[in-house]
Amino acid sequence: MGSRGRPCRALLPLLTGSVILAAMGCESASHGKDNLPASSQRLSQVSVRLDLPSGGAPSLSVLAFRAEAIDVAASDVLGAVDPLVAPPPESACELRDVTGTARMLRAQGGVLNLEELGGVSLQAGNQQPLHPAPRVYPPLADVVSGVIAEAGPLDLPEAPPSVALQVPGPGAGASLTLELPRSLSVADGTNRLLDLETHLDASQDLVLRVAGPPKTFLEIRPFGAPSAIACATTADGWVVVPSDLLAKLVASAGRAPVSFEAVWRESRVVSAGGELVRVAYEARSSAVLELRP
Repeated sequence: MGSRGRPCRALLPLLTGSVILAAMGCESASHGKDNLPASSQRLSQVSVRLDLPSGGAPSLSVLAFRAEAIDVAASDVLGAVDPLVAPPPESACELRDVTGTARMLRAQGGVLNLEELGGVSLQAGNQQPLHPAPRVYPPLADVVSGVIAEAGPLDLPEAPPSVALQVPGPGAGASLTLELPRSLSVADGTNRLLDLETHLDASQDLVLRVAGPPKTFLEIRPFGAPSAIACATTADGWVVVPSDLLAKLVASAGRAPVSFEAVWRESRVVSAGGELVRVAYEARSSAVLELRP
């Protein structure tokens, strides 16, 4: 989950739970599938996440990796590695398969071979810096495997307005400052912030209001469930979640706690000593509560 219920960013079994990609080069090879050549590209990625749980301390985490992507579009790589990362909804609300990207890659014969991107450093203010360490990525559906670098979550005394990221490379590498929103939230139809005391009825449409910078959207994620709901908002943050989608979500999740999350995400490409690295960074506020059928 976005707040991961305070677990580590560990991507699995988080695979229920920013990057993105820059091609370093492409090559072709013989390919048995339909006698077509396989497309292969090497990508470098750093992903930063700030979690802002309701009633809890903000926390910071980071992962970094290089990937050999065989028959996989660059835009699909991060979502296969970290299922929390999915394109924002374009309109209204939609029910999503949490591991949909990985399933799609397996169906089309794609493979991701991962290796750690070492030497990355992430720091918020005067807090101790995070240095991602290598970790074996559990094989996922014969699609994703290898080693990534990961660190966090690191609890913070308050949400930082920005973080400093150092990406390795020949010479000085790349140093950049990532601006992050310090306030994201989800409220009910009366503008009362969702918290542990909030009671929502899934038998009728939910009217909610999401606060955050432009491009902030809503996600509703039951812990451990195979599905989630993603919703775009109006210009002033309002969203109506249809009861039929909520019914499908509750049916797949049972009585699992549900996280209502305001999600904001941005990305940029940087050159670290000549190597292109796409950096994704996001902030998530979350309120975990019971969604009654």
